[in-house]
Amino acid sequence: MDAAWLIAIAGWPWLAAVLSTIRPNHWWLPLGTLPALAAPLVVETGSTLHLDWLLLGTYLGYDATTSLLLPFSAFIWFTAGVYAATTKFAARSYRQFGVCFLVAMAGNFLLLLAADMVSFYLGFAVMGIAAYGMLIAPRSQRARHAGRVYLVFTLVGELALFAALVIVATSLGSTLFADLHGHALPATAVGLLLLGFGIKLGLPGLHLWLPGAYRFAPVVAVAVLSGPMMKAGLLGWLRFLPPGSVDPAWGDALLIIGSVGVVFGSLLGLAQREPRALLAYSSIAKMGLMTALFGAALAGLVPATALLTAIVLFAVHHLLVKPALFLGVDLRRHGRAPPWVVLGGTGLLALALLGAPLSGGAAAKQALTAAALNNQLGVLLIGAALGTALLMLRLMWLLHTQPTAHDQRSTAAPAAWLTLVAMALWAPWLPWQITPKLSEMLPLLAALVIAVLAAGIVRSLNLASPYIAPGDMLPGAVRTAQLFVTRLRTLLRPVAFPEFSLPAPRATPANEGNSLFVAGLRWLAVFVVLLIAGAASG
Repeated sequence: MDAAWLIAIAGWPWLAAVLSTIRPNHWWLPLGTLPALAAPLVVETGSTLHLDWLLLGTYLGYDATTSLLLPFSAFIWFTAGVYAATTKFAARSYRQFGVCFLVAMAGNFLLLLAADMVSFYLGFAVMGIAAYGMLIAPRSQRARHAGRVYLVFTLVGELALFAALVIVATSLGSTLFADLHGHALPATAVGLLLLGFGIKLGLPGLHLWLPGAYRFAPVVAVAVLSGPMMKAGLLGWLRFLPPGSVDPAWGDALLIIGSVGVVFGSLLGLAQREPRALLAYSSIAKMGLMTALFGAALAGLVPATALLTAIVLFAVHHLLVKPALFLGVDLRRHGRAPPWVVLGGTGLLALALLGAPLSGGAAAKQALTAAALNNQLGVLLIGAALGTALLMLRLMWLLHTQPTAHDQRSTAAPAAWLTLVAMALWAPWLPWQITPKLSEMLPLLAALVIAVLAAGIVRSLNLASPYIAPGDMLPGAVRTAQLFVTRLRTLLRPVAFPEFSLPAPRATPANEGNSLFVAGLRWLAVFVVLLIAGAASG
């Protein structure tokens, strides 16, 4: 029974994709998740399946990590499917979007079940390529551009992962994840794995695809991108890089990169004027925190087992809250539910994300704090909590002030969203399993004080609020600096002030997007060389 259900989880979305082309119906999207949603009731933890006739021998498993990530990922796919089926977008672009949605879902479920590297890579590649079809479904120029950028980064990441897989399999003599424990991985493979999965996680410098995709893609695609698909990068690290198989220096590097991501994502998120863009940089900050903590586990700074368990619980919490926030932003923008319902639900989600008492975020923070018994990590957790609180205050202000369309209100989409909100507030814990601590409100109180002081300074100096265009860091920074200098010169006009100006950002011609493909080809060439070198060294 367990084996048959594992096949159903991985195969049913494929069948739903085929049936959706034969008999088009919007409701195939949520129906594709049914076997995965029922998995906790049917499949026993520890179940495995071996199909020696498929690929190089396919191994599927339902371990403790999968038992947490799969059902909640399936619930995000289900909620997104219901939302797509009950909004105007799905009616306009169902054929392309629906098939890509179900295929990406199939890839996501396969990689969650995969117990061998080849199956994981297949699911990861299918999910990444199919997501491109979802991104460009609106057929707008901005969506196409965001999709092209995403595709270039995705192909680079998948090629890096494939090269790493070949090197690891050659070195190990096996493709099973279970055989990786205690085996020292080649440095080239580790670097490629960090790069390939780091793109999916949106690490600093590898994040350039993320702001555009989160702003211009359909909100349903963004919900699954920010939830199940982003967490696939973290799962890849957990599967391919078990503690003890990697040089601790790599862990130190991840700790630094992740810490930079926390600061980078928080600061740029505060400089946004659109809720979706702010949430995109918030995801970069959260993934930076997970990266730093994972690096601490690899470096041996704290006991790895307890910290990795806490990271998985934290990832499940973020997996639920962030898609719910994106869907709430869309409900507010299009007026699909009463404002008090959307703002109230979004406010609860924001409190859960920053770790307010009696929320799943508080329980996740407690688990991380208990596992990260290290002064450096303690400072990082405090800084990340403060950054999240500031971002959530900024988000609620943007939602309160943004204009709202008057689209036709629906019932199913808000109902599905409210169900997700209720689950995201506490899962993966039950409410009575969470211990309240008043100290968990300190980040919010500190953020309120900082926000009031910052607003007072901006108003007293007559400064415009800082703004950096998403994915356009350098020109945005130049424009912000020019504005600041202009305001400062106005205030200091009686004082001699040297004349100077910063270079204006260069306008980007419309056809310059083609250079992305050239850059992608160069990356491909580099990784082919690395692949050959790695195979030769093996």
